[in-house]
Parts: sequence; C-alpha cells; structure tokens
Amino acid sequence: MLPLFKQLQAVCELAGWSAWIEPPEEGSLLAVMYVLVHVDEQERNYLIRLVTDPHPLTEGEGPSGTHLVDMVLILPFQVQTAAVPDTLRLLNAINLAGLIGTLALHENDRVVLLRFAWHTPVTDMTPSHAYPLLQMMAYHARECAPGIEQVAKGEVGYEQLLAAVSQEMQKIQSEGVAS
Repeated sequence: MLPLFKQLQAVCELAGWSAWIEPPEEGSLLAVMYVLVHVDEQERNYLIRLVTDPHPLTEGEGPSGTHLVDMVLILPFQVQTAAVPDTLRLLNAINLAGLIGTLALHENDRVVLLRFAWHTPVTDMTPSHAYPLLQMMAYHARECAPGIEQVAKGEVGYEQLLAAVSQEMQKIQSEGVAS
C-alpha cells in the first residue's frame, strides 16, 4: 500500500473527513483512496477519488522519481441536456478564475467533474503537501457546486448567475469600504 495514502488517511480523519483506501485489484498497479469532503443539505456526498501508480515515472526508485496523483471529484447531480451550453460556459468561466484543477463536463453521463493532476517528486509526496490540495478542491466544490447545479438544472442561465455573482461581489466590496 502506498505510504502517502496511509498517512493522508490519518490526517483526513483527524480533520473530520472520512477516508478509506481500496486495495488494488489483482494485477493492478494502481493505488486508490477516497476522501469524503462534504455532504450537502440534500445529504449528497462529495467524494474525492485519488489514484496513483505506486511506482515513480522515472527510472530508479531514488528521490529523482516523480509520481502522478490524479484527484477527481464528481459533483452529485446531472446536467440537463438543454442546460449543457450554459453549464459549459460557466465551467469555462470558473476555470479561467484560477481554481485548483479543472471543471469539465462528462457529456455521456452529463456530470461535472473537478479534476486535478498532481505531478510531484517522490520527496514531496507527503500529507503536508497533499492535504491542502484536498482542502482547496473541497472548498471550491462547496462554493461552486450550488451555482453550477442551478445552471445545470436550467433554474438560472449563465448570464443570470454572473449578474447575481457580480451584484454579490459589489455588495461585499461596499461593505468592506464602509468598515
């Protein structure tokens, strides 16, 4: 089992997140870990799946080796067919805002994914490096998911959501100036 996942599991559980490691299937070289980072008001789970090859990508087992840890969170709702164009526009706008990872639409299943590919030297594969990445993914999923879901369900359009966000930002800025 990958030492990072065992250590990270303990850190996540201390932070109040459920985390578990699935043993590799027979013949598989991939290590898989799951971290439940949020349960929303509708009691839907926001679960990050981490997958990595336990062997460095470069030759040798020394500190020059690198790993790829693929982190994926699937938002727990589907995008209605009619809302696909506005949802894609929104995901692109959020991605341009500099969020960690990339939001994308898996068109066959019509679900939104938040994905981050963490390429790291073996020496940096520690919970102190991995946990903040999980925190950022969880934060952005919690903060972005409600708006994405409104657009994905056709409850509001892309332009409406941007106008509401802009209005909220102006309100926050004016309150900051008044303080």
